[in-house]
Amino acid sequence: MLPSSTKQFPCIRLCIIGLFIILLLSCGDEAEIRSYEIPSEYTGGVVAWELPEDWGENPDLSGPMAGSFHVKTDSGPIGRIGVMPFRESVSSVDVANMFGMELGYQTFNKVKLEEISEVKIINGQKFEWIRLNDRGLEKSMKTILLALHRNEDETWLFPFIGDRDLINEQEKNFESFLASTTLRAGETEIRAKAPSPPPPAHNQHDTPTWEIPPHWVQTSASSMRLASYEVTDRNGSKLDFSVTSFPGDVGGTLANVNRWLGQIGIAPVEEAGLDKYISPIIVDEMDAQLVVAEGDKDALYAVILMVEDKSWFFKITGNRELAKVEKSNFLSFLDSVCFH
Repeated sequence: MLPSSTKQFPCIRLCIIGLFIILLLSCGDEAEIRSYEIPSEYTGGVVAWELPEDWGENPDLSGPMAGSFHVKTDSGPIGRIGVMPFRESVSSVDVANMFGMELGYQTFNKVKLEEISEVKIINGQKFEWIRLNDRGLEKSMKTILLALHRNEDETWLFPFIGDRDLINEQEKNFESFLASTTLRAGETEIRAKAPSPPPPAHNQHDTPTWEIPPHWVQTSASSMRLASYEVTDRNGSKLDFSVTSFPGDVGGTLANVNRWLGQIGIAPVEEAGLDKYISPIIVDEMDAQLVVAEGDKDALYAVILMVEDKSWFFKITGNRELAKVEKSNFLSFLDSVCFH
């Protein structure tokens, strides 16, 4: 018998197809609704778990998330734990680079990754264990603990994001949570969430469109990045540009700005010091925040935009002098962003 929190994702596809057929019929002849029994020999993907007592479940999922949780405290929910199923065998190096780039790490290779990773056997299941500490914040260090489990041709990623002290306090609970998981590969694609009916058109925001300067070179996107570009000058100096989106405010403006400042060697600031780096800007007729920070060698230009219940980040970082040259192109890019 599976634990109470169980996801059988391919069943969703059956429901969607059934609903689609009913909608088609309603456009012409009178719709006829039939009931069918689903055989008990279910062969699709399954993920199940049991939560520690002081963990809560986040009801809203997005992107590849099959589950999302937080730690309950007297002052409210903190931290974020996720369950992310991937249909293919994802490289551990790619996963580490995905998360590590946001914490100020240089690009990992296999050798460098071995220095911060280990293998843990939890309840008979093998997990790759990767711990990333924010290299920019000294007093309140952000940590990302990644656990990867491979099952046939699928990879299950469990990220735990929070302050270093929280991760340390909850690591045993995290292991207990992983020990409770039931993970079974399926013959069909795993769906993280059944899509709900679309909201009215005037409230709907899809992935935006934009125009990129012709000399910006597109690089590989990822589960974390919706788009990536690279800018290089004749001296070999580089800039990295990314477009990312996350549910909620991802810790708030102060936490995000301090994380980015750390990536270019600038000390974190208090709330009162944010005015030194941020200013208002309009993106697609919506209020946003422009972040401009220049360190000794590197610079950062970024925009934080809330669209409904999601944070959108447009960020370019790298060589300071090249960033100054590309600042006007970055602003032109922002002018081209369109959600509607």
